[in-house]
Amino acid sequence: MSADAPRMDLRLAALVIGVILSTVDSSALNLALPSLAAHFGTDAAAVQGAASLYLAGSAISFLPISSIASRYGTVKVYRISLLAFAIISQFLAFSPNLHTLLVLRFLQGIAGAGIVGLVPGLTAATFKVHRGWALGMISASVAAGTLIGPPLGGFLVEWFGWRSIFYINLPFGLLALLLSSRLDELRGVGMLEGLRRAVHAPRFILALLSTVCFFIQSFGTNLLWPFYLEAGGMTPARVGLMMLAPPIILMAAGPLCGRFSDSVGYDRISWLGSMVLMSAALLQGFSGSVAIGLVGIGLGRALFQAANNAAVLSQAPEDTGPVASGLLSIARVSGQALKSLLAGTMWAHLEHGGSRQAFLSINLVLGGIAALAGMLIIGRGQWGKKRPASA
Repeated sequence: MSADAPRMDLRLAALVIGVILSTVDSSALNLALPSLAAHFGTDAAAVQGAASLYLAGSAISFLPISSIASRYGTVKVYRISLLAFAIISQFLAFSPNLHTLLVLRFLQGIAGAGIVGLVPGLTAATFKVHRGWALGMISASVAAGTLIGPPLGGFLVEWFGWRSIFYINLPFGLLALLLSSRLDELRGVGMLEGLRRAVHAPRFILALLSTVCFFIQSFGTNLLWPFYLEAGGMTPARVGLMMLAPPIILMAAGPLCGRFSDSVGYDRISWLGSMVLMSAALLQGFSGSVAIGLVGIGLGRALFQAANNAAVLSQAPEDTGPVASGLLSIARVSGQALKSLLAGTMWAHLEHGGSRQAFLSINLVLGGIAALAGMLIIGRGQWGKKRPASA
């Protein structure tokens, strides 16, 4: 291995474990919701708050936590968030009633924002030379958590009960805490000044908008596949197995694509990813073959995600690292929310005209959104060329 080759070390392990911790917790909890409803004597709608309140707590906390991190230190806030997440998990396991559990999940969402909201910035600050590769490892970790969560949650609930979902967070949270002391600090100005600088940085804003487009397109397709495949008679179990393909591809190729982007440029690789996503959407739409989409969108995600995240953080204004990391998380959440509004609403209105036609129409829109992401990437590159340094 060459001297400048990227390699896994304890600092990256601290960030990877933190990401997997929060991802597995969210995806595993879905398997425990029926058991929670039975235990507390309520219905599915009531216990669904355990998932939605966590997301709400995270969404409203990204920027405030970034501001606190700017003032008191990102490494310190990240470590406190890990500890809080693990401790709240233990209180969740002993919740005496559903109301207490829901309040604790909201608080855990705030702690989760201090983990996932700061990880991109801390990764970029700690691995400056191999930023794309390290962010590729983080993307692969998210995919791993998504894959591990459901089967792990099902096993734990069946053999040890729903409380075990929360027990497992303590050892892994403490392990990440022990490994995180050597992370590089991400310094920045406060939230208001950081936002002021951010809105006056067009290339940074364009990079954030391309992130929103990516998550609309990518997760909109995730939402579309089950509706289309089950309308064609496929069982939910088989659909679930097929949908493992994109995260597996992301796990395998994400770090490699991120390392490639370190060499040839973040804009080039993220643009290539957007074109692969667009092509996959159009090809599966016209052919009706989901297999094309599964492979193409998995590869497109691997090419786009790490490179674009690196571009966002590289183009952030000076001394706005914590705020930029928080805004990146907000862009991700915004895209995930808009995908439901777009793909879900379109399917509801178009499926009556036939699932095949609905699948084509929605893929045309999603392909257009991927193309828009590519145009935004070109735009941020051209913006820098059109603004020469002042004399």
